[in-house]
Amino acid sequence: MPTHTKIVESPYGVHVPVSDIPCWVFSAGTEVTRRSPQYFDADNPAKCFSLHDAETYVKQVACGIERLGLRPNDKVLLLSPNQLFFPVLLWGVIAARCVFTAVSPTASETELSYQLKDSGAKIILAHPSAAALAVRTVKRLGLPAKSVWLFVNPGEKVERSSHGIQPWTDFWCSPEDVKSWQWHRITTLKEAMETTAIINYSSGTTGTPKGVELSHYNVIANTVQITQKRSLVADSPEGRARKARLDVSGERWLAPLPMYHAFGQIWYCMNAAQIGAKVFIMNKFNVKKFLHYLDIYRITFSTMVPVIANMVVKYPDSQSFNLKSIEGVVSGSAPLSPDTARKLKQLYLSEHATVKQGMGLTETTCSLFQFAPDDIDDGRSIGWLNANCKAKIVPVQGDDYSATAAGDAVVGEIWVSGPNIMKGYYNKPQETAKTIVHEDGERWMKTGDVGYVDELGRFYIVDRLKELLKVKGLQVSPAELELAILQHPDVSDAAVVGAKVNGLDYPRAFVVRKSKNITAHDIEELIKSTFAPHKWLTAGVYFIDVIPRTASGKVMRRLLPKVNDNLDSKL
Repeated sequence: MPTHTKIVESPYGVHVPVSDIPCWVFSAGTEVTRRSPQYFDADNPAKCFSLHDAETYVKQVACGIERLGLRPNDKVLLLSPNQLFFPVLLWGVIAARCVFTAVSPTASETELSYQLKDSGAKIILAHPSAAALAVRTVKRLGLPAKSVWLFVNPGEKVERSSHGIQPWTDFWCSPEDVKSWQWHRITTLKEAMETTAIINYSSGTTGTPKGVELSHYNVIANTVQITQKRSLVADSPEGRARKARLDVSGERWLAPLPMYHAFGQIWYCMNAAQIGAKVFIMNKFNVKKFLHYLDIYRITFSTMVPVIANMVVKYPDSQSFNLKSIEGVVSGSAPLSPDTARKLKQLYLSEHATVKQGMGLTETTCSLFQFAPDDIDDGRSIGWLNANCKAKIVPVQGDDYSATAAGDAVVGEIWVSGPNIMKGYYNKPQETAKTIVHEDGERWMKTGDVGYVDELGRFYIVDRLKELLKVKGLQVSPAELELAILQHPDVSDAAVVGAKVNGLDYPRAFVVRKSKNITAHDIEELIKSTFAPHKWLTAGVYFIDVIPRTASGKVMRRLLPKVNDNLDSKL
C-alpha cells in the first residue's frame, strides 16, 4: 500500500465576490426576475414572496433587531421547523450584523440549553409548537422572559400563549421606517472573511456539538462553487437537450430538508436565490406529501438524503406519481447505495434524469465534492473537488486500507483547503487547532473521512475515521454493512456499531423492520453471503423502532440503545 501523501487540486477556479450576504442575495438575477414570486409555502402556494418583496421584509426585520438593542455579532437563535419566512429571518439577522444560529425543533431542554449557553444568543425565535420549551429553558437559565418571540409567518393567526410571547412581526419596523434604512455594506476581503454570519452546530454524532463559524466570504464562496458546477453543460446532444428543457421550464425545487441545517440553508436560501429557482418549502416531511409535491409542482431538481431516498423507493404506490419533470437528484450527508439510486430512477424518473451523490461537511459551509449535471457517475463516487479547493490524502499510520481501493490508490484521511472552509469552532480554540492545521503554506482542514481519488480525479469515501471498526486487526466499515442491510426489502433502516463479545470487538447491527417476516438470522446470512468473516455480525442483530439520526440523516451512534434482554434479537 502506498504510504506517501497525495495532493489533488480542483481543475476549476472561480471569482468569489467580496460582498456581504444581503447585497449579494438581492443583486441576483435581474429587476424582472427579482419581482417574480420565488419562495412558496408548499402546503399553500398562494403564500409566496419574491426577492424584491424579501428585500423590504429583511430591512424590516434587521431594523427591528437593531431597535431591540442587539449589536453587531450578537447571536439570534431559531427553534422551529421549516417555515416560508425562514429565508427572510436568516437574511434579516445577517443584515442586522448579527449572527444566525438554529437548533433542531425536536431538541430536548438539555440540547436547547447547551446551544443557548454555548452561542450566547440574546433572543430566541420559537415556533408555537416549541414555545413552551423555549420559555421553560430561558427561565431555567435566568435569561429575560422577553428574549423569546414566536416565529410565525406574517399575517398568520396564532393564539397568544399563556406565557405572553409576542410574534416576531411585532418587532419589525414598518415599510415606511425602512425606506431610508440600509444594512452595513462589506467592501473589503478582510471584513468579508472575518465577519461571522452563521454558526451552524456540527451533528455531534460522536460527542458534544460544536458551533461552526461561517463568514460572509465562506457562504458566498460555497454558493459560487456549487452554482458554477451546476452551470456546466456537456458538449453533447444530451447536455444541450437538458439545458434547453430547463431554459423553457425554469428551475423548480422542493425544500424538504431542514433549513436549520447547512444543507438546507445553502441550497434553498443561497443557491436558489442565485440560480433563480422557485422553491416550494415543506413545513414538515411526509413521504406521501413529498412525492405528491414533486409531482404537482413539476419539480426539476430534488435534494435528498439517503433516509428519504430509501423511503421513496420502498413506498408501496410509486405508480401514482409522475416525476418525469425531474432532471436531477442530489443526495448528501451519508453514503447512498448505488442500488437505491438505480431503483429510484427505475421507479420514478425519466431515462435522461440523473441521481448523484455529493459530499460536504458543516465545517466546509456545505458542499465540498460534487458532480456537474452531465458528468459520468459510477454510483459510488462523491464527485470532483469544488472550484478553488485542494485536497490532501494523508495515510493513517498503523492502518492498512489497501483492500478498499482498486490499484495502487493512496487511501487515507482527506484534508481540504479552500475559501469555504470554516473560520473555526466558536469559542473552542483547542478543538479548532485539532481540526485546522497549517502546512506547506496552506490552511488545511482534517475532515475525519477516509477515502481516495481515482485516475479521473473522482473522490471516494471509505468511512468516517472515528467510526471505522477494528476486528482482529482488520478494518470494517459500518457504512458498507449498513448499505448492504438496507437492500433487503423488509428493512426500513439500519445502523452498525462495534461491540465486545468475549473481550473482542465485532460488528453489531440495529435494524428497523418494514415487515416482521424478517429475522435476525436472515440478516446475518445476508452479510455472510456477501462479506469476509471479519465483517460478519458476530455481535448480533437487534431490532428497534427507530434509528436515531441527525436532521441531515447521519446515524447518531452514541444514542443507539445499550443491549439488554428487552431488545428483540435472534427471533
